[in-house]
Amino acid sequence: MPDRDYDVRVATPADLPDILALQQANLVAHGGSLSVAFPAAWLETVVREMPVVIARRDGVLAGYLVASSRAHARGQPLVEAKFAAYPAGAGAYNAGPLCIAASERGRGLALMLMKEQRRHLPGREGVAFIRADNAASRTTHAKAGYREVAAFEHGGLSYVVVARRG
Repeated sequence: MPDRDYDVRVATPADLPDILALQQANLVAHGGSLSVAFPAAWLETVVREMPVVIARRDGVLAGYLVASSRAHARGQPLVEAKFAAYPAGAGAYNAGPLCIAASERGRGLALMLMKEQRRHLPGREGVAFIRADNAASRTTHAKAGYREVAAFEHGGLSYVVVARRG
């Protein structure tokens, strides 16, 4: 059962320091599962451009889910590889990264963020990638209505591409 103690909403530029801190703590280099560190300037533009959804518990950032336009996601090697493997339809957006604080995992927060993102982008196709060995993320995305549509290799790792229509 999802925990109802979260404040789930669209991020503003004031949330960027917390988003960057949570991103840093969850990078692969620090034992997390985020593959890419997005720069502050990139995230600031994305927050102004599309709905980046966040969740706070008692004022502390518990998780976030980024949505960015395909044009704005260009130049990110993993995103480019994802869209090469699965071109997606017109109007599709890049769904991710998704980051949940270690202390908040297993509470249904990822599904809450995905539901909120879908609510803000009705009718549009969201496309994400997941490391093929991340069974938990693959299961969560499937529960949220994503289907596996392609696979690709990058940097010696295997990934699956998942997509859903909003």
